[in-house]
Amino acid sequence: MIFHKQAISPIFQKQALEWVLIQSDSPSAMLEPEFDIDDDKRRYAKKIRNIFHVDPLFWQTWCDDSGLIQIVSQYLNRPRLLRHAAFIKRHADESFIPLHQDIALWEKSFHTAWTFWVALTPAFKENGGMFYHPNTEVVYPHEFDLNYPMFKCIDLEKNKISQEELKDASLNAGDILVWPAKTPHGSYMNTSGQLRVGMPIVFVEETEYQKIM
Repeated sequence: MIFHKQAISPIFQKQALEWVLIQSDSPSAMLEPEFDIDDDKRRYAKKIRNIFHVDPLFWQTWCDDSGLIQIVSQYLNRPRLLRHAAFIKRHADESFIPLHQDIALWEKSFHTAWTFWVALTPAFKENGGMFYHPNTEVVYPHEFDLNYPMFKCIDLEKNKISQEELKDASLNAGDILVWPAKTPHGSYMNTSGQLRVGMPIVFVEETEYQKIM
């Protein structure tokens, strides 16, 4: 994990946060929203996808003017946007995300992929912040866990990973957390009730994208 502290200025944090919250309150089908299991009345999305493609003019301008693309260019020669989503944790719910690796869950394995997780609010352990494992060399087996049925994850016991090996990644609003696709990571449940919003934006090398897609 690589930390870029205060990489996004408050004005661009506010622009992105307002867009995400408005869209997640009444999400369109194009955003492929996910909802909390117990949220049958309010229907606030906890995850929205395809953000850039829904509003490309806004987000292209935002990526350029906020300085995000300058940071992306430090990691990739010819960056190609692959995924742009947002995770919204509003309250204590089932939003614990177990340890997993992006490359193991994608339909296609992009080995040049880097994720740029933009914190639009503070993200600490208490409000659902991130944690990770420092080993980025191995792709671990992933399997379903009945405690977290939404997607496959890494079984800590089977893979001999102790809780002590996991590192917290505390972020302030405007920080960007960067990691390659093999980085095992997850996020805590929001137990504080304080809003936590982050945007994972994934870029790959244009050459690999053209080869695989």
